[in-house]
Formats: sequence, structure tokens, C-alpha cells
Amino acid sequence: MNRLLFQSLCVSVLILCLITGTSFAAGKIHKFVATPENVHNGFLESTIPPALTIESGDTVIFNSLMLFEGKLKAGMTMNDIMALRKQVMDRGNRAYALTGPFYVKGAQPGDVLEVRIKKIVPGDYGITYNYPGSMKLGGLPEYVEDGWSKTVYFAKDKKTAEFKPGIVIPLKPFFGTMAVSPRPGEKISSGVPGYYAGNMDNKELVAGTTLFIPVNVPGALFMAADAHGAQGDGEVNITGLETYIEEAVMEFVVRKDMKLTRPMAETPTHWITMGFHPSLDEAMKHALKDAIDFLMKNKGLTKNEAYALCSVAVDFRVTQVVDGDKGIHGMIPKSIFKK
Repeated sequence: MNRLLFQSLCVSVLILCLITGTSFAAGKIHKFVATPENVHNGFLESTIPPALTIESGDTVIFNSLMLFEGKLKAGMTMNDIMALRKQVMDRGNRAYALTGPFYVKGAQPGDVLEVRIKKIVPGDYGITYNYPGSMKLGGLPEYVEDGWSKTVYFAKDKKTAEFKPGIVIPLKPFFGTMAVSPRPGEKISSGVPGYYAGNMDNKELVAGTTLFIPVNVPGALFMAADAHGAQGDGEVNITGLETYIEEAVMEFVVRKDMKLTRPMAETPTHWITMGFHPSLDEAMKHALKDAIDFLMKNKGLTKNEAYALCSVAVDFRVTQVVDGDKGIHGMIPKSIFKK
């Protein structure tokens, strides 16, 4: 292409952007390959060295590994999984092989990290399992005596998975865990959600969704793990279809103009508030309060109007009941607002 033609094309694109309001990311694109040697298998804390440093507005293409240091594999029996879990825990590690942290330049405590989830491609299979009831894990541990596991292979197009003949599950891959560092001095299990996001297990956080997380330390230190091919609200047995991610594409933007106490998200159709607490009742209060505050601040409603609107038009769903701190998320539909 000659210089004049290239300049003409650039001018045409600029005019089109001005007319349509379209914008294009100006940041750099980075690729980060997670391996067993560079993932983080421990707790969430501010002292973890960054695996990658980026600027606000940059995009990262990355992958993730399976649970238990990436060693969970298709076809494993429950005895295999229990032995693997013990090996990992005995070393002082946690279940999740976290990709990251990504240090985002300019992010400071009090800011918000905007994570634009653009693409998530899962692996070839997922594993779900019920822990033995004696471990007291899951929503109904007393119902299970012996442990049980199942490997479910994904269709070639990675849109569905056959749980068993006659039962086909649509795949909606997402990261169960996306986190920033908690406050300095805190050491938190990577399996527990909170104000830093963490193991939210929110199935709405698929490609096309934007996650907003309060920043607690310089650089934010974003990490991701615990990929699911599919999961129901509640995640009642403590697992979704646990998988790995072949390719995730996310753009990271530092928001100086936002203030949040807890994570929020936005999909093409909803705004989502999130509450986490050992008590499901308290988690509900947090998600409800954040929904009321959002409606007052962004839609001009009074406190009474916002509270009432949450009752008549907002769905509050049980995110999960198995991660120590349970989760509730409020789904505020955009369709009810005509201006």
C-alpha cells in the first residue's frame, strides 16, 4: 500500500469514528503463557511478584491451568483427586493455579480496575466431583458418603458438553476466580471471595462482560484461575465443570473516576452487584445495598424508590454457597430504563 493511499484510509477511518462514536483500543497487546513454573498456587496477598507489567488500556492474551498446580487430569478417579489434593495442601499451596499477577501501571488504592472480558476459549474437557461427606464441603455434604468424580468431554465446537446420553449442557466458559490483591498485610485463601473479588464463581462473568474491582495496592495485581466450562447458580457440590482456558483476552483500564466498596459487573443486558459473607443473609444485604446505591447514584432515584425498584424488577440470585464466604448477585435489567 502506498503512502497516499494509507493516509487516505487513516483519514476515512478517523471520520467514521467521529461520525459513529466508535473507539478503538490504543493500548498494547501482550501475550502471557501460563506454565506450571510461573503460576501462583498460594494465597492472595500483596507480596506476590508481578508476572507481567502493563499499562492502563493494554490487552493481555493468556491461558490458565487446571486445578491443583495444573495436575488435575481427565479420567482421574476420586481417589486420584484426593491424593493430588493432599499433596498440594501438604506443600502449603491452595487448589488454584493462578495466572498472574498482572501489574497495571497507574493503579492506586482507591481506584477501580475495569476488566473487559473479550474472549474465553475453554479446554477440551471438564471435571466435576463430589467430595466425601466427611469433609463437610459442598451445599449438602451429609447427602454424600463416598466421593464421586466425572470427566465430561466438550463438543469440538466447544459450545456444548454431553453430561451423559440425553443430557447436553450448553458451555458458557468463565473464570471462577478473578482477583486483585487484598490490602497490604492480609493473606487470604484464593478460594474465598471478598472485596478484592477472588473466587466469586459468578457464571455471568463470560466474554462480553466487564468486571469492576476496587484496587487495594499499587498496580492492582490481577490474577485469574478456576476456569469453568459451565456452572449453575449455587455451585452446590463445590465444582462446576472444572477446566482450563486455552485463550482468554482481557483489556485492563484504570478508573480514577469510580469508587467501589465491592466488585460490580456489567453485561450487555444487566448491571450486577455482588455481596459476599459467611452468612447468606448478610451477603444478600450487601448485594441489595449496592444495588440501591447504584440506582440512587446513576439513575437519580430516592432511597425509597430504589429499594422498591429492587423488589419489583431486580433479581437477586445465589451465586454460590460453597466458598466459605457465600455469594449473592443482584441482576439490574437495563431494559427497564428508557432514558
